[in-house]
Amino acid sequence: MLSRLARAIALAAVVSLAVCVAACSATIDMDAVSKAVSEGLTSQLSLQIGSVACPTESRTAKAGDTFECVATPKDGGTLTIKVTQDDEKGNVKWEVVKSEGLIDLKLAENAIVSGLKEQAGVNATVSCGGKYRTTKPGETFECQAKSQDKGDATIVVTVKDAAGNISWAVKQ
Repeated sequence: MLSRLARAIALAAVVSLAVCVAACSATIDMDAVSKAVSEGLTSQLSLQIGSVACPTESRTAKAGDTFECVATPKDGGTLTIKVTQDDEKGNVKWEVVKSEGLIDLKLAENAIVSGLKEQAGVNATVSCGGKYRTTKPGETFECQAKSQDKGDATIVVTVKDAAGNISWAVKQ
């Protein structure tokens, strides 16, 4: 028969082992990841998100492991999100790696700035307002260009395809 002290030590060892097993095989809380991605997209990209779908199977927390989630903004389009696990504790980071039905306005602005410089020798800043915009092929929207040398101009941007390729022209 074990003494009281021996039983207490044995019980403590079992509890410690159970904690270690739980910690050593932690899983990623996909609901928490979905919520964090949704809130992050809303705050960082000014997009209202309707839903975020991440893998439904349980994933063991493992530093460097990656998986994808798909976010659907309320106004349409989809964003593919690459989620990378930072550590074995379930901490993750994420980034948008693909968008469909959405234009990354920063990319559009940069393309216009480059085009103005290459085609007309104009140094300008360009603002299309916001960070992303839902679009469909054939739709147009306007951006504003400002140049100290040439003044202000309105740029008409036309969405060429679902991949977000654009063409643009200075509005006359």
